[in-house]
Amino acid sequence: MPFSSPMQNSDIPLPGVEKISKLIDAIRDYAVKSARTYWEDHLKDTYQAPSLTSWDAFMWFELVQDSELVEFLISGTDKAKLLVRSLQSCLQWYGQTEIEEIKSRLKITSMIN
Repeated sequence: MPFSSPMQNSDIPLPGVEKISKLIDAIRDYAVKSARTYWEDHLKDTYQAPSLTSWDAFMWFELVQDSELVEFLISGTDKAKLLVRSLQSCLQWYGQTEIEEIKSRLKITSMIN
């Protein structure tokens, strides 16, 4: 699947609410899986989310399976950069929340045993 270079995408419109909503759902699901893996690998209380600004078109497409969204996300426009920063905040929040849930479940389990 060919994607345009960021220089060619200056006029890409912001995707619709439905697509943004699906993107946020995908970020949430990714964050939960990522946080679980992070916890298993590091056993740290603070989740370190991967940087979405370093993602390329193929990484975004693997997440959302939507060429229009991917084109927008990699376009480099101010609106795209703002959306990616917002998604980064969502990713961090969802991931940290999952870490807190894991810790809570472990605490309850240890109290029962």
